[in-house]
Amino acid sequence: MDDKDLISIGETAEMLGVSIATLRRWDESGRFSSLRDTPTGNRYYSKKVVETYLNDLLKLATDWISSGIEIPSIYYCDNSSLFQARLQKMQNELIRISSEEAKKIAPLVVAVAGEIGNNSFDHNLGQWPDIAGIFFGYDLNKRQIVLADRGQGILQTLKRIRPNLIDDKTALEVAFTEIISGRDPEERGNGLKFVKSVVIKNLIGLSFQTGNAQLELKRDSSDLNLKLAQNYYRGCIASITF
Repeated sequence: MDDKDLISIGETAEMLGVSIATLRRWDESGRFSSLRDTPTGNRYYSKKVVETYLNDLLKLATDWISSGIEIPSIYYCDNSSLFQARLQKMQNELIRISSEEAKKIAPLVVAVAGEIGNNSFDHNLGQWPDIAGIFFGYDLNKRQIVLADRGQGILQTLKRIRPNLIDDKTALEVAFTEIISGRDPEERGNGLKFVKSVVIKNLIGLSFQTGNAQLELKRDSSDLNLKLAQNYYRGCIASITF
C-alpha cells in the first residue's frame, strides 16, 4: 500500500466524526481494522478505505439500525431541527449539481425524504426505545438517499388505532394504501401514501423496511412488491434512488 494513502488515527477520527477511543474499540473488535506501525504501535488507516466506508450508506444504516453501533456524526440527526437543516442543504446541493431533467424532480425527491424522516420524529416523540434520532445520508453522485430509525416501527405505531393488526407486512401495506386517521398523533402512514403517489409517478425508486416486512416501489406501478425480509429491524429503513 502506498504510504501516501495512510492517515493517522486522529485524521481518521475527524473524517468519520467519531472519537479516537471509538476507533480503538472498532479496531480491537475487528469492525474497522487499522494498520499498525511495528516500532511505535501507532495506528494508521487507508484514506481510500475510510472514504469507501463513508460512501456505503446502506451498510452504515443497516449496521446502526440492527445493533445501535456508533455511526459517523455527519449521518446522525438527533432532532428534527438538525434533520430539516441537513435536508435543506441536500436540496441546495441537488439543485446546484443536477442536470435540467434531474432538477425537475429534485423538489419531489426532497419531499419524499422529508416525509420519511419527519415520520420518524413525529411518531416516536418521547417514545424512542433506545437511541433517539435518525440516520440520514445521501450520495448525490450515486443518486441515493438513505434514512433509518431505531424507533417503534410501523406496526406498533398503527396498533394504537388498529389494535387488530398482527404483523409487519399487513401494517406496511396499510400504511402505504389506507387513510388511517386525521387525528394527531395517529397520522402515521398517511404521509406514506403521499410518498407512494410521488414515487410511482416519477423517476424515483423506494425500498422500505420495517420489522420483517419490505416493499419496493417503482415508477408506473402501484404494486407494493411486499415480501418478508431475511433480517428483522425494529424501526424503519429506507433507500431512495432517483
